[in-house]
Amino acid sequence: MKNLTTKKLTFIALFTALVYIFTRFFQVQIPTPFGNTMFHLGNVFCVLAGILLGPVYGGLAGGLGSALYDLFDPIYFVSAPTTFIFKFLMCFVAGKVFEKNKVIENKHIIKAAICGQLTYTILYLLKNFIRNLFILNLTMEATLSEMAIKGGVSLTNAVISIIVSSVLALSLLKRFDFE
Repeated sequence: MKNLTTKKLTFIALFTALVYIFTRFFQVQIPTPFGNTMFHLGNVFCVLAGILLGPVYGGLAGGLGSALYDLFDPIYFVSAPTTFIFKFLMCFVAGKVFEKNKVIENKHIIKAAICGQLTYTILYLLKNFIRNLFILNLTMEATLSEMAIKGGVSLTNAVISIIVSSVLALSLLKRFDFE
């Protein structure tokens, strides 16, 4: 963190705000018999933060923006710590995968976005599986039913995030210096 410049801090704050705004205002709530889930565009900016700002700073921006959303919503309030960790890891993985190549090409950007989204989707579904089966003591059938619903929404969210963040990252990386 000793290389944290005013420019980097500004980009972290900008992406934290973008993640929060696109989660809060560009969403569709989907009620299920087991609780709510939602489709939103915040993940676009999480992945974008990881790719543009790097694993640590991007992870911080994505984790903070998503956790802030949870903290201000009574439905998701208790999820804020796990959301911070999961979104941080999503951005971290996307940033690490892109950083490994450092070549601004579609295939590297798309690979980073896919890896980041897969990381988050697996963690999110695993958390719900463990919560439903072992904490709430739901049957395996009920647990799998919810997993199907939340998995479908998460995968749709992931595909859209991969497409939009890849297009944005390609154009932004060629025009701006995020270092």
